[in-house]
Amino acid sequence: AAAEPGLPGSAPAMNQSTVYRHPRYYAIGYRWNTGVECDFIEACLKAYGPASASRLLDIGCGAGRHAMELARRGWRLTGVDVSPEMVAFVQEESKQANLPVTAVVDDLRRLSLRGTYDAAFCFMDTFRFLLTNEEIAAHLRTVANLLAPGGLYLTDFWVPAQWDKIGNEIHQWEQTEGDTTVRVFYLQHPESVDPISQTFDDELVFVVEEPGSTQEIRGGPTRTRLLLPQEFQALVESSGAFSLRSTHGEFDLAKPLNRSTLSWRMISVLQKH
Repeated sequence: AAAEPGLPGSAPAMNQSTVYRHPRYYAIGYRWNTGVECDFIEACLKAYGPASASRLLDIGCGAGRHAMELARRGWRLTGVDVSPEMVAFVQEESKQANLPVTAVVDDLRRLSLRGTYDAAFCFMDTFRFLLTNEEIAAHLRTVANLLAPGGLYLTDFWVPAQWDKIGNEIHQWEQTEGDTTVRVFYLQHPESVDPISQTFDDELVFVVEEPGSTQEIRGGPTRTRLLLPQEFQALVESSGAFSLRSTHGEFDLAKPLNRSTLSWRMISVLQKH
């Protein structure tokens, strides 16, 4: 096995992260927990969503793991991602599988998408690319305008489990498909923390093991925002676009977010006013 990657330097724009140019490896590395997360989306729609909901929007769809799984379950999906490589991969995979998935290039910071959806979701930390309160408020209002009355917006992003580890966490996991194993490292760079803007650099690194070769793919540090639970609630309420129905430390509606359920992710259920 390869050694754990080190912690390098400065931050490019999020659409320049090298890992996003490798959608097949990304699809393998992030395949874990997809079924549980899609179950959660369906449970939220059943509990809170508009009647006869059918149209879903995946913001930051990556390699399309949620979009394609939900399409297999009968939902109509549109996915947006800032990476042209990811979007092309989703288009090809959904075409090959004959699934009702549309994928387009778009940026969650400046969504230009049109249409009406019953629910939207932004999972696996993508929301933290919104760096300022103004960007967050504008994004929430934009998403609300894309939703049907009573539509849902589900978010999922990292939150610190301990004060002394803010901006200083490393998480890793690995997934295997056939002869390919992808080890994913999520790194935070504590030396980059700006306590005024509440931003810091984090990074994805892939170590890909295939027959006869091992390669390391560094995404490069990317600027992200620290959002705490009470702060996020205040931002949602001040946007005037959504109410916060619930928050969770895992993908289970029966387990609200509290100290005992707090993990490295906070999942929130927002509903359009």
